[in-house]
Amino acid sequence: MKTLTKRVTVATAVAFVLIVLIVSINAESQDQRVKSKKGYATTDSGDYVYKQTWMPKETVELDLAKTALFVTDPQNDFLSEKSPAWGLVGPTVIKHKVVEKEIMLKALAKKLGIPVFYSIHTYTPKDFEQWPKNPLNGIDKVMFNNHMFAQGEWGHEFHPDLKPDSNTIVMNPHKGLSNFWTGDAAIQLRMYGIETIIMYGMSANMCVESHARDAIENGFELIIIADATAAAGEAAYEAALINYEFLAMEVVTTSQIVKRLKAAKKTEKK
Repeated sequence: MKTLTKRVTVATAVAFVLIVLIVSINAESQDQRVKSKKGYATTDSGDYVYKQTWMPKETVELDLAKTALFVTDPQNDFLSEKSPAWGLVGPTVIKHKVVEKEIMLKALAKKLGIPVFYSIHTYTPKDFEQWPKNPLNGIDKVMFNNHMFAQGEWGHEFHPDLKPDSNTIVMNPHKGLSNFWTGDAAIQLRMYGIETIIMYGMSANMCVESHARDAIENGFELIIIADATAAAGEAAYEAALINYEFLAMEVVTTSQIVKRLKAAKKTEKK
């Protein structure tokens, strides 16, 4: 009887160890599938994982002849360490390697022959004189109080590694949060025959999201690169991702869109 009891005890112990091992393996597998609980989540293949799992998915067929990269505010006041806003946006710019990804995407676009559109933020000396006399929203107060994007000054200049080249279209600057309202984004994109916009840049929940809303309202197909943008803290970035999933045809990672672009074809324009 003692021998039987001993055998049962040993068997129970072995079974317990096996259960612990199985749970541990499953947990490790889950960790590999979703690499980040905060910020954008990716699978082990580098694909974006939707936070709202019920959201219907769309896959845009890319035609390089009708596709463009659309970059918001690739300027020092968002992307350089000396910016007065660096304490707010710097941590997520570094974490997501935004500058490195923008450099790489710009080079890829030139290689593939698809245009890159820059939507830049600009305030003139007269703006800094007149605007603060009126009620301003929160983000405008931050920018005016820190003298950001002042025309002719360092903060307004392009990040040194993201200066326009022969493949870059610099649109008229925007004063508010979207070039579609205070710039010439819609007509410029139409004149270049663009139907699909791949959007990224700064900052996630402000200019990127505002441009995204207006791009959809103007009838463009919209893809947003989730990990090529940043914001003033994780909460702001998380908020942007939720809305991207509602607004865009697709939300993707940089690695996803790079593969898609390299595999895409270009139709001959008539």
